[in-house]
Amino acid sequence: LQSSLSERILDTENLYKPYVDTAYRDFSMKLTKNIDRPYIGVRLPILRKLAKEIEDIDFPIIYHEDVLLRGFWIGRQRLSFNEKLKLIDDHIKYLETWDEVDCFASEIKPKPTEKDAAYSYFMNLIRSSNTMTRRLGIIFMMKQRKAYPDKTEEIIEAITAADNDEYYVSMAVAWALTTFYMDDNSIDKWFGRISQETLKRTQQKIRDSIRERKPKQ
Repeated sequence: LQSSLSERILDTENLYKPYVDTAYRDFSMKLTKNIDRPYIGVRLPILRKLAKEIEDIDFPIIYHEDVLLRGFWIGRQRLSFNEKLKLIDDHIKYLETWDEVDCFASEIKPKPTEKDAAYSYFMNLIRSSNTMTRRLGIIFMMKQRKAYPDKTEEIIEAITAADNDEYYVSMAVAWALTTFYMDDNSIDKWFGRISQETLKRTQQKIRDSIRERKPKQ
């Protein structure tokens, strides 16, 4: 008898095998520069689909895709935010690349009644000394910014204070500030708090965003 998907998930290499895209694998490796875990080459929509089909995440983390799959699974669990916190805390230690962080941040969507708890948790992550943990806090607050319209300045203050010379933190700060700027360009008063390198990245991202918004001729 063919083993069930929940049983086969312990061998993620076989789980991924029908979906391997070697060209995508090579592209992803160049883009994320992860040398700690091997890549299989499975696209994100497929990993999201697999996350809906597996029953748990009790499997060893071997591949880059394992981290993404695990994050997608956590995101779709119908648990309260407080119940999900244990899963989130446990998952953070696996985050080693910017895409693992950003995909996970996008999957965490607290309910309106949970937004205060989520705010406290992720604002605290922004102060972490760990690069990817700090990035997770920044990206989450950027993506959930519209849930906190009365806390915009407080969020931007935390994000600019988090800026440092770590590339993936600097890029997260630049992305977040660009996103807030495109909502309201008066937030540029905060730009004096960030490093010159992060400022250059922010200005470039703003130019790119404005160019993308212009109607095509």
